[in-house]
Amino acid sequence: MAKKKVTLKDIAKAANVSGTTISRYLNGKFDYMSADTRQTIERVIKELEYRPSNIARSLKSQKSMLLGAVIADIENPFSNTIIKGLSDRANELNYSLMVAVSDGSKEREQKHIQRFLDNRVDGLVINTVGENEDYLVSLKNEHVPIVLLDKSMSDKSYDCITSNNYDLSKELTQHLVEEGFASIGYFTPTIKSNTVQQSRSQALEDVLKDHSEIEMKQYVMAKGQTDLLIEAIESFFKLPEPRVLIAANGLILLNVLKEIEKMGKRIAVDYGICGFDDILAASIISPGITTVAQNSYGLGKESASLLVQKINEDKEEYSIIYKELPGELKIRKSTRVEEWNRKDEINE
Repeated sequence: MAKKKVTLKDIAKAANVSGTTISRYLNGKFDYMSADTRQTIERVIKELEYRPSNIARSLKSQKSMLLGAVIADIENPFSNTIIKGLSDRANELNYSLMVAVSDGSKEREQKHIQRFLDNRVDGLVINTVGENEDYLVSLKNEHVPIVLLDKSMSDKSYDCITSNNYDLSKELTQHLVEEGFASIGYFTPTIKSNTVQQSRSQALEDVLKDHSEIEMKQYVMAKGQTDLLIEAIESFFKLPEPRVLIAANGLILLNVLKEIEKMGKRIAVDYGICGFDDILAASIISPGITTVAQNSYGLGKESASLLVQKINEDKEEYSIIYKELPGELKIRKSTRVEEWNRKDEINE
């Protein structure tokens, strides 16, 4: 016997709410809906194995139930967790997610955005390369639902979900000052048009302006240029001891560690090191690497939630939402100078 089709009325009855509430939930309209109600509806939908008809909903609402996401750099471990968060939340809201990678190219970013729009996605999450502000403004003027993820517009004029980058970088820098490092090497991607790196770099400068005794040198990294990376590392090891290297993202951290290992240099002996994103290697590589942990999964989920909210929002009531999710500084032995193994002790 064929299984009876579950209806919205069945869901409403089991969840003890109105049919209107169920409809609002399925369309991502969570205003005035408590967290308990949302959790109850989600549980009932799973228990009854409800499967909405996307074709019928699309014809009725003029929606495709598709979301597009353009990611700047898939090689960065940070991005993989973001995509997981986006996908999970989109699925919870009965949307399908399509993902494209711009690979740091503003031209490729524009091409992917246009292809998504041609395929009638209902909205876009964009982890922008940071050089497409004029293009993004033109889309905003056409009322395309878009949420920026991680990097924002320079004037914060776009809906955006990001981390509290300035505060996290400031906390990390203050920790390095307190540990007594004589010099800091800051390895960063291009800062121009990159609001995340601008915030982190500014915090570093703001803390160090009161500590002229600490020498700081910035090294701008370009993707795929190993010779430039090696040259920067060699320069870093000429800085006064104790010295510490800050990697501005997880990918730079991995590349730096790879090249320094070839040089025979030892963490917590020859140098200190720390970075952003708290990639898995940071807790595995001995003696443990200090990192700033961002809630990358949460960034993905919050971005998808905000996008669906914007898709369903009354255009006359539109307001910009800029939200920073808190991160956490995880201090490990790589920057705890008092716990380091001294060279003279090792050589005895």
